Amino acid sequence: MFNYLLEATELYWMGIYLRVLACVFAYGAIVHAGNMAGLGGKPWLETPSLWRIADIVYLILDIAAVIGLWQRKVWGIGLFLLAFSSQFVLYTIFIDYFASNSQEKQTIYGLLGTEAILILIFLILFLTKK
Repeated sequence: MFNYLLEATELYWMGIYLRVLACVFAYGAIVHAGNMAGLGGKPWLETPSLWRIADIVYLILDIAAVIGLWQRKVWGIGLFLLAFSSQFVLYTIFIDYFASNSQEKQTIYGLLGTEAILILIFLILFLTKK
């Protein structure tokens, strides 16, 4: 499997897509840093502790993923998959900890839909290998 991923990173379109994903993760890192700076709607220290922990963890994870994806490394793909799959778990099973009203839930569902599309594109590129 590792060799298959390694071969995929060398493909032209996959290389471009990994850099697109790096930009997506850079945006995510900016959002988490903005939250920590108090630009997320309410002061960061007034948000629930689970939100603060998630901001810290995902800021670090997003920055590492940006580096790995931009360099077309297999470990960058691993971080991308880890980040998105963990967000799916957090935002589906534990959504009530992150969204207190229907508007916030709709925003999270939009994020999950976008992530699902990004993963689907990755899988198509990975499985076609042309």
